[in-house]
Amino acid sequence: MKFVVFGEQRRLGLLDGQRVMDLAQASATYRQTIGLNDAQWDVSLSSLQGLIETGQRGLDFVRESAERLRGTDEPGIWSDASGVRLHAPWPGQRFALVGSNNANHVATAFTNMGTPRTVEEVYETTRRGAPSGFWGMARPVMGTGEQIRIPSRAKGLFDFEGEPGLILGKQGKDIKAAEIADYVWGVTLVIDWSIRDEAWPPKPYSPLMPLKNFDCSKSIGPCIVVGEICPSKIQIETYVNGQRKQSFNTSEMIFSFGEVLEQFSRDLTFVPGDVIAGGTGAGTAIDQTVPNVDGSWPRDLFLKPGDNVEVRAEGIGSLFAEIVA
Repeated sequence: MKFVVFGEQRRLGLLDGQRVMDLAQASATYRQTIGLNDAQWDVSLSSLQGLIETGQRGLDFVRESAERLRGTDEPGIWSDASGVRLHAPWPGQRFALVGSNNANHVATAFTNMGTPRTVEEVYETTRRGAPSGFWGMARPVMGTGEQIRIPSRAKGLFDFEGEPGLILGKQGKDIKAAEIADYVWGVTLVIDWSIRDEAWPPKPYSPLMPLKNFDCSKSIGPCIVVGEICPSKIQIETYVNGQRKQSFNTSEMIFSFGEVLEQFSRDLTFVPGDVIAGGTGAGTAIDQTVPNVDGSWPRDLFLKPGDNVEVRAEGIGSLFAEIVA
């Protein structure tokens, strides 16, 4: 199943082929059809977070509603997908992002910056430690088709990172890597918009991560796919102005989603609706840039006003953005 947030009122929908089902309207109609009262179904399907918190019971109810109402022409239940605006399918909880989690991405960056490293070296060295990352604190979280404003402090070094995203559906802490399947609710796509610091090697993370946290610095969507895609086998591609820049698979992650969740959840409770982005692959502006002879960085590969960025994955769809000043 594919869930979206759509329309002016940001309603929760089920994407079914070329149509979108309004789940709040559909659930009310379905309850009336089968004689189910509100006390028997005590969680509204008016929000994404509400659906996630109902767990499997909510998914079963949505599936039954869709099957029963698939052929109905009752007004308000179905809309043409091409005629509705999609918003960020973000539950409103926390956003955790993994850093430096693709050996090809890291090795390419170091090599182009003048300190050659092989993919194998990066993988082995990184595996000796633990997953690292940061919290995405900025709001709003953007959806597909939205404009992303380049921060004034970017100074020509504004970059993109297409990433896989997991939405958690279960509360827990001190979670073991082998238990990851019990905690995954769905998968989606993420773009981590980044300001780059013209220094190499990269400076240590700042606690507030100002290069990663600014208005509109995270995009998510176009939908959340539940029960149809294996998180460890997602092929992701990123295009800038129609030219493919990234092509990588989640199977290439240095640390799996399970290992990441095990590290991040030590003494810290994760809750339904939390999002974990798994890190990006090679092809970003930072890892493809070769410094000039004087050590300065050329700006030609970084994003500029008017650029279009699209992240794609089969089975999930396309997360699109327009870059503006």
